[in-house]
Amino acid sequence: MINISILEEMFDGDKEILRQLFELYLEEHSTLSDTIEEQYKNNKLPELFRTFHTLFGALSNLCEEDILPLIKTIEVSCKDHDTPHQHSIESVISELAKIKQQMMDYLNG
Repeated sequence: MINISILEEMFDGDKEILRQLFELYLEEHSTLSDTIEEQYKNNKLPELFRTFHTLFGALSNLCEEDILPLIKTIEVSCKDHDTPHQHSIESVISELAKIKQQMMDYLNG
């Protein structure tokens, strides 16, 4: 999950900046889980590497605290041409849904 307290601290409590960051993330990553599933199912490791590399950067910037190590592990596997475990992919997709809900709750709160 995203550490919203740290993000608010980084931006001196400016909730509008957080709203904009979350809206941008949701807009740019709305189909990310589908993309990951398609790339994994079709064994497109170079594309999956790029997807996870981008995701790692995006979630790092948003102070995500739970799945970054798993995302990095999957990224390295793909770079090394090793297919990640399906359970790892499913765990990331599950956590992405929780992050999306966390952002939506913040935006609607």
